Amino acid sequence: MNRREADLIRLTLEQRITYRFAIISKRLTDRLAEMHKPKYGLNVNGWKVMTVVGRFGPLAAFEVGQFVSLDPDKVSRTVDLLVKQGYVLRRQDKADRRRISLSLSAKGQKVHDEIEKVRCALEVRFLSVLDRSELSGLYTTLDKLEASVDAAFGSVKAAKSPVKKTSIATESA
Repeated sequence: MNRREADLIRLTLEQRITYRFAIISKRLTDRLAEMHKPKYGLNVNGWKVMTVVGRFGPLAAFEVGQFVSLDPDKVSRTVDLLVKQGYVLRRQDKADRRRISLSLSAKGQKVHDEIEKVRCALEVRFLSVLDRSELSGLYTTLDKLEASVDAAFGSVKAAKSPVKKTSIATESA
């Protein structure tokens, strides 16, 4: 990036990309939490963990933490609550008996699927202000930014994760 390009980057709080991403994300997650709390007893952390376990499970708790923006103690408390609610199962890993794997119970899978339908509808509505070209450009830009942050600070994705890059036809977790 040359000096002229660097001058285009906005640095006031309202223009910082991290701030804007956080605000957009918080508004969307708060809306989802409002919808899920009364029906399923799930807070934001609960459905974030369920989404990750549903997408990448079975996983150990520390692996779940690599996919969500939660401190390890919050992951543990959230997993404990999800187990108590009957949404998540803890099982000893057959390959490594020292490892405890988390997976969704049948009840958890049903709730996960219902939440995903609502999340998908909300995201489609949110993104509907973009035309096909803008949406494609957004996904391309996000992929580049994710690769840039991974290169600069290291990837937080678990090595075993089957994460694929976004496109117009794929869902987001």
